[in-house]
Amino acid sequence: MNFEQLNETVLPTVIATPDNYDPTHEYGMVVLMHGFGSHMGDLAGLASLINETDFIYVCPNAPIEMTIGFGQQGYAWFPAGGQTEPDDIDKAVSQLQTSVDFAIDKYRPTQSNIYIGGFSQGGMMTMHAGLTRPDIYKGAIILSSRLTQVDLFTDKIVHLDKIPIFMSHGTNDLVISIKDGRDTKELLDEYGYQIEYQEYPMAHEIREETISDLKDWLSKNSVK
Repeated sequence: MNFEQLNETVLPTVIATPDNYDPTHEYGMVVLMHGFGSHMGDLAGLASLINETDFIYVCPNAPIEMTIGFGQQGYAWFPAGGQTEPDDIDKAVSQLQTSVDFAIDKYRPTQSNIYIGGFSQGGMMTMHAGLTRPDIYKGAIILSSRLTQVDLFTDKIVHLDKIPIFMSHGTNDLVISIKDGRDTKELLDEYGYQIEYQEYPMAHEIREETISDLKDWLSKNSVK
C-alpha cells in the first residue's frame, strides 16, 4: 500500500491507499484511531493486513500531545480516567469528524461503505464519534476498549439507527479489563446493536487472530 500524510486537516492524518490506486475506481474507507499515548502511524500498519485492495484507510493523530517517557511524545484523544469531561469528548469528536470529512471530500469513497474503528481510547472515540453518526458510517470496529461517559453516549444514540459492530477484547488485558469490555458489550446489546464479539487469550494488544476475524466481518458487511 501507499502511505501519505495530510497536514492540511485539523488533525494530521496518515492515509493508506491501495497499490495502483485509481481515483476513478470506487473504494470503501476505514477510519482507524490509535490508543492513548500512541500516534497516527500506529494502526496504519494494519491496513495491508485487513484489506489492501478495496479500502482507503484514514488514520488521524489525536489532538493532545503528551510526554510518555524517555523523551518520546505520544498523543491522546482526551484526558484519561476521571479527568475526562463531556466537553473533552465532544471537542475531540468534532476535530475528528472535520478531518474525516476532509478525507471523504478528497478521496470520494463509496458513501455506503465507510467504517470507523479504533484501539483502546480509539475504541472509545469510535463509540462517541461513530455510533452517533449512522448517516456516515456503515459499521464500527471496537478493539480492546470500553465505553466512557455513558450518559453522554446513550443520550445521543437512543433514537438513532444502529450500525453493526465488530468488538474484541483480551481476557488477560490489564489496561482495560475484560469485565469492562463485557459490560460495554452488554450495554450496546441492550440498545439493539448487532455485535460480533470475540475474546482472545491475550493482553492489551491486537493479534493475528483479531485481524483474521476482523477481515471476515468486514468482508461480510461491506458493499461488494
